[in-house]
Amino acid sequence: MDSLIQDTYARSFSGQLYALACLEEVPLRLSSSRDKWSWGITPQDDWLMAGGEQSSIRLDFAFDSQTEDRLHYHISLAGNANPPKKLGLSLNGYLGFYQRSEVTDYWKIEPLELSEYGLVCYLRDHQGYRAGAIRDTPHYNRQTQYLLNTREGETITFLLKQDS
Repeated sequence: MDSLIQDTYARSFSGQLYALACLEEVPLRLSSSRDKWSWGITPQDDWLMAGGEQSSIRLDFAFDSQTEDRLHYHISLAGNANPPKKLGLSLNGYLGFYQRSEVTDYWKIEPLELSEYGLVCYLRDHQGYRAGAIRDTPHYNRQTQYLLNTREGETITFLLKQDS
């Protein structure tokens, strides 16, 4: 692993993740049960999604460990929730934040490139599966939205930005 990446990211910090699509930063957001019309799958609150016009949600990255080519973190929503809402997986591979269910597995950041904007990377679950995007249709606001999943969807890259 590049020493600059290791020096900058092999620690705990707060920041934001963005999905990268066509060289654009796509913000990550939390789902809400209000996200759908009356047809299709209605998501529960706090699934991790990509899309929308707001900034990406703030996240806390608690450094756990590293290997030669991966950084391991426990990821939670930034803020004062007690207990914190931690990023975990549903039984069918969807990424979501859980407060009542215990999340013990770490997430793997696979660095690809350090850019002037942050760290371009893959996000992997504890078993090594890459996060992918599944288009969410129909979405009530007519914007393109994506659910994130480690078992289905097209693998995407992310941009990890640390708070200053």
